[in-house]
Amino acid sequence: MRAFIAAAIADDLPVAAEHDDEGRRRVVRLGDVHAAPCGGTHVRSLADLQQVTISAVKLKKGRVRVSYTAAHEPLQ
Repeated sequence: MRAFIAAAIADDLPVAAEHDDEGRRRVVRLGDVHAAPCGGTHVRSLADLQQVTISAVKLKKGRVRVSYTAAHEPLQ
């Protein structure tokens, strides 16, 4: 998992936000790798991240849930 995250950051994947088909939820996409509903703030690209710490990985109802904290440069 850590190697995957490090590679995604090194690849400087773009981060884009859009709304779902119903316009109710914001969905954040990490390049072509991942998309998920998000209610928080996000960086413009993964290269903005300085440190990512994974605190938990759980399998729940057939889905993997990753809990993490991330530090980044101040957004301008």
